[in-house]
Amino acid sequence: MRHKLVVAELAATCVSSVLAIVTIAWPNWIELVFRTNPDHGSGALELLITAVLIAAAVTSALAVRAQIRHGHAAANPGDAR
Repeated sequence: MRHKLVVAELAATCVSSVLAIVTIAWPNWIELVFRTNPDHGSGALELLITAVLIAAAVTSALAVRAQIRHGHAAANPGDAR
C-alpha cells in the first residue's frame, strides 16, 4: 500500500512540475486547449495556475519525502535520523 502511495505522489509531483514549466514557457496553452480566454489576455489566470501547480508539486514532493522517511524509520527503529 505504501509503495502505491509513493508512486502516486511521485506521479503528481512530476505532472504538476511539467505543467508548471509548460505554463511558464508557453502561457497561452490554456487558451488554445480550452478555446477560451477567461482573463482577457492579462495573464492573471496563467500566474494563478502556475502558483497552484508549483504548490501542488512541492506538497506532493514533501509527502513523498515523509512517506520515504517514515518507511525508513519503521524499517530501522534504532536509527536516530
